[in-house]
Amino acid sequence: MRFDKDDLPYFVPFVLLDEASRPSSGKRQPMPMKGFWMERPGKTGMRESDRRLRRNVCIDALREIGGMPINKAASEVAIVLGMRTAVWVNVIRVDYYQRRPERAVRNMFFSQFISWREWVFESSEERLEFILRFYGRKFGQIRRRRLSELMEKIRRDPEQKARNRRWLLEPGEAPRARIESNYRDPARDWQFLATDLWTLGRLHDRIGEVVEAETLLQRALEIWKTRGHLLPHVQTEAIPALERELTKLSEGPRTQTH
Repeated sequence: MRFDKDDLPYFVPFVLLDEASRPSSGKRQPMPMKGFWMERPGKTGMRESDRRLRRNVCIDALREIGGMPINKAASEVAIVLGMRTAVWVNVIRVDYYQRRPERAVRNMFFSQFISWREWVFESSEERLEFILRFYGRKFGQIRRRRLSELMEKIRRDPEQKARNRRWLLEPGEAPRARIESNYRDPARDWQFLATDLWTLGRLHDRIGEVVEAETLLQRALEIWKTRGHLLPHVQTEAIPALERELTKLSEGPRTQTH
């Protein structure tokens, strides 16, 4: 999934909230950086601070994806950080010119944001509250409040919810295309069809679309019951596994696919 402007209002504050730290170790830092949401393992060999890197990643995203001039992007970052003076905006802007982040680094933050967004949508209110309390003890109540507001805002945003759904279902695009093409020979390719149905069913279960998941898994189960005797050593495992998943689905909350 490509990032677009709809992601930036969440991506920027998220990146700026998760500042990493590491023990002081002399002029050239060899220790791994540890943030709240992500840890960068191994020896980094980096001289620049994580704070500066995060500011520059945000400016880069605002510039390339949001179409902002660098001065405007630096100002937006300064506002999120509460550094609204012209002096701080200039410092942030100059830092960006001095050390623009590599694309691989920016993509790493994009991946981190996507994983966090997925976690926010999948988590219960109780789980979110637990994390917020822990976050507040570690970083203070001001940052806790900012994170709480960010999570609440993204959970209310229907476009972000839809984008998260599309992202999670992307691995199922190929199986769905094969299923809907109807080009397979049911007598010869039944095992591949059952596998695609099972894979797609699990993906819909993951995003809480129980009705769709149940339909797909039930189709896979019927194929294994009808044709599975051709592979008896697999059938004895596949049928009970599918039945367990269907039972679990029937016991959970039911939502209809949009």
